[in-house]
Amino acid sequence: MHELLLFASVPAHQHHELLQQLAGLTAMQPRHRLERRLIFKAYRKPGLINTRVGASQDLQGNEMQRLNKMLNGGMFYTQVVGPLDESDFGLSSSPSAGDPDDAAMSGTDEIPTNRPAYSYENQPWKLEFRDIPEAGTRSAVTARLMASSSLPKGDISTPMTAWGYSFVSEYVVEGDIFVLNDIVIFLHRVLHYPTEPQSHEPRRELPPLSDMTLLERSGSYVLQASITVQDGGNQEMMKTASQHLFGLREQLKSAVRLEQADRLSLDTRAK
Repeated sequence: MHELLLFASVPAHQHHELLQQLAGLTAMQPRHRLERRLIFKAYRKPGLINTRVGASQDLQGNEMQRLNKMLNGGMFYTQVVGPLDESDFGLSSSPSAGDPDDAAMSGTDEIPTNRPAYSYENQPWKLEFRDIPEAGTRSAVTARLMASSSLPKGDISTPMTAWGYSFVSEYVVEGDIFVLNDIVIFLHRVLHYPTEPQSHEPRRELPPLSDMTLLERSGSYVLQASITVQDGGNQEMMKTASQHLFGLREQLKSAVRLEQADRLSLDTRAK
């Protein structure tokens, strides 16, 4: 599969207005999304990875084949992504005050104190592979090979280590999703944990959402518009997808400037 993308930077003060504009354009309300994203780095040479270990037995045949193809490719940084809910985060010791965006992000209003704790053992995961974007293309969109595969729930470190990947770091993505025909629009920002974990493995507990810090201190968001093309070798399909992204760029040009990303900024190769 191939992924075609355009990006735009959105200042914090423009966030609410753009949400309304996207809701009108797509005729849908935004779907709020929170995700854990774990970064793993390949340390084995291609061809030495055996996916038939431990919890991988839970995977179905097609998923196993897709996973094996991804993990036995070149040496890349790979993301393991897990969906979250605001209730998965710890309770704040005091109500949020000040910035309304921070208060909304805290998600602590009207949440019962006896809510269930975050369960790392039941956390669902999927592995997302993204190649370095293609070079020398004439199209004004970012195009890259991509694949994803379901993974076993719970502690993902053991199977990832057995597959030749070591844990590097993790972060949280918070934002809103819109869908316009075949285009997925994701208006989001990156959140960092208030402190680094003591051990070199994913966190088993999450801090209060209000304690998370913004990667971009100005509070700006990233607008990502993407289309997935099943057959990247079909030039007609790739051209049609590009034209759809150009159409969205034209519709939003009065609000934001959607552009092709710098290729090297999306380099996923492990050095």
